[in-house]
Amino acid sequence: MKEIKHFAWDASHLSEIDSIWINGSEDMETIIDMATQSLHHFGFAFLRNLCLDDKESTAARLTLLGENLGSIVSQSPRGELVEDVCDFSDVEAEDKRGYRSAGELTPHSDPSTLIALHCLQPAMTGGESYLVNVRSIHDHIAATDQTLLEELYKPFPHWRVEGSHGIAQAGPYETERPVFCENNGRVSCVYYRPFIELSAQTQQIELSETQVAALDLFDHFSRSDELALRTTLQKGETIIVHNRSVLHARTGYQDWPNAQDRRHLLRLWIDAPERFPVHPQHELGDLFA
Repeated sequence: MKEIKHFAWDASHLSEIDSIWINGSEDMETIIDMATQSLHHFGFAFLRNLCLDDKESTAARLTLLGENLGSIVSQSPRGELVEDVCDFSDVEAEDKRGYRSAGELTPHSDPSTLIALHCLQPAMTGGESYLVNVRSIHDHIAATDQTLLEELYKPFPHWRVEGSHGIAQAGPYETERPVFCENNGRVSCVYYRPFIELSAQTQQIELSETQVAALDLFDHFSRSDELALRTTLQKGETIIVHNRSVLHARTGYQDWPNAQDRRHLLRLWIDAPERFPVHPQHELGDLFA
């Protein structure tokens, strides 16, 4: 397949979103080819009719998709390959990983190259997903303040979660990492601001005024309605996101009264550095290996 140039889209470019949905009932080779093209071009792929109604068959079909795109990796020290994205806040102790609650998730990137989310059941209200193009954020910052853009290419503190790379206790990484990197003309991003601030606080490092201003400007554009593509996944729909090209987020939601009707997504983390290469500093690999 020929290389496809990344498209720096914003909300205005995707008014005809229905035209880019992929039919998941096609043969797997066709699905993978179309999904790969969409991921290179947009940084995401939307699929319908990929999976079956019951959870086990759906997980198997989703796993087959992931294995054809790259290597499926664990999402926590628990070692799960297909993770349940639900609100567990009423049945377990506090979990700092927000996908296990009903609260808002701000724009961020996950560690793996790709994330796949399949909807088994939407929420009663809310739970809207939104995507923001990294290159669009980058270019809007460049047009606003070149100095702050340059700051985001410089190293920032970052945080290591419990269990990552075999480390038992969470804490700051010894090395720092930039928010933006560029490789062969392609801008990539690794971003979760709470972890930057937690790492700095733990090390008693005070972020500079320029660093704070750069992160504030990044947040401004990452949450801009002019840049964000918003959609609510419906039952049977799947989205795959390239974590270095697109940030993803979710609004808070209200669930159905009955536990069996709760909002429920299945999630894969897929490592695919050969298919979707980025700068080495943004290749995070199998975090929980």
